[in-house]
Amino acid sequence: MSEIKRAPSGCRVGASHQKAKLTSEQVAEMRAIYETGGKGYGFLAEIYKCGASTVRDIVQYRTRFAG
Repeated sequence: MSEIKRAPSGCRVGASHQKAKLTSEQVAEMRAIYETGGKGYGFLAEIYKCGASTVRDIVQYRTRFAG
């Protein structure tokens, strides 16, 4: 069983949130692909079936910094 990560307020965060669409592994993979300079937001959004703004927020560590 995986650990449920929670914010100080008690809310679930990251992949343990009930509405999470991406796993922590996918987030790490997305960041690695982006940081190597290989692909842009649009390409990654198509691969992971999410919006380009979601990809931007993830690779710029605006979201999913918890895991």
